[in-house]
Amino acid sequence: METKKIDHCPVEVTALILGKKWIPTILFKLRDGEMRLGELQRVLGCSKKILIEQLNLLILHKIVENRKVYKENSVESYYYLTECGSELLPILVDMKAFGCKFEGNISRN
Repeated sequence: METKKIDHCPVEVTALILGKKWIPTILFKLRDGEMRLGELQRVLGCSKKILIEQLNLLILHKIVENRKVYKENSVESYYYLTECGSELLPILVDMKAFGCKFEGNISRN
């Protein structure tokens, strides 16, 4: 049986990553450096479950990494952008500029 290669548009690949809810915001918040899970949850205002799911997806795609710090009775997880994740920042900056310019034209239902 012959295997057929499926060609994907590079824009589609990027949209698959950035098109998920919370992902662009998570990446934008991590632009200045690593953050703990609780810090991210507080600034984003999303549930812990959703945040962990999205972070795990970003880790799977090597866009975010997790660093664990072991304390006496606990483990603290710090999340930060990989080199690949940092390459997405110009796109996010452009998305922010677009959003600021056109937010008055968008109706939120």
